[in-house]
Amino acid sequence: MGKAYSEAYRNEALKLREEIGREATAQRLKISVNTIDSWKKKAGVEKKAERAKKSTKVASENRELHEKIKEMEKEIARIKKENEFLEDAARFFAQSRQK
Repeated sequence: MGKAYSEAYRNEALKLREEIGREATAQRLKISVNTIDSWKKKAGVEKKAERAKKSTKVASENRELHEKIKEMEKEIARIKKENEFLEDAARFFAQSRQK
């Protein structure tokens, strides 16, 4: 079994790989190119899983917000009807007082 590296070390190695390339990084850190490649692949899989999780969360939040909007639209419609009724009642009572 190979040497164990911390996650922070792997992340820094991947940043360095982006800056100077995989071969130069392997030479500088004295690790194999295959090790760097496997770290890159694993990081990509983890990022993909993270994005999928976030996407699922966003979709769920969107559904909840859509339901909340529908409820609020129903509430607004109900309040508008009540206001119309109250306006009609106020006109009726105002006319009856004028007589």
